Amino acid sequence: MANHQLALNDYVSFFENMKTDDLVHLDRFFTSDAHFKDPFNEVHGIDKITHIFEHMFNTLSNPNFHVDEALLTGDVAYIKWQFNAQLKKKSITLIGISRVVFNQQGLASEHIDYWDASEQFYMKLPFIGGLLRFIQRQVSAIKATN
Repeated sequence: MANHQLALNDYVSFFENMKTDDLVHLDRFFTSDAHFKDPFNEVHGIDKITHIFEHMFNTLSNPNFHVDEALLTGDVAYIKWQFNAQLKKKSITLIGISRVVFNQQGLASEHIDYWDASEQFYMKLPFIGGLLRFIQRQVSAIKATN
């Protein structure tokens, strides 16, 4: 039986220090059939998880995670994080929470990210952002009085 607190500490350290070359070591942190989900992807297996992170490193400049909080209850961890990167010289900051389930060996069998893709990503895009802000104003319970 694994010490899940040690597994969580190692997991957090890996994400905060992750570099492209570290992706070959994902099997130290994930089960072979791990489930990974974020607002853009949902995959099973280390190869597909590796592909997601390779895409992140290939698409973004200076991607990095900073963990603000990590809470463990039994074999489930909740990790509050901030992600920073640059996309075409524009800074991106995302704030989210991940729910991570560890197995008996201390490997993540499930990692699900929760963050608001609409507010933190889509609303910042030129055309789509304007449309989403318009829709948001239409359905908001509090109407702007200006």
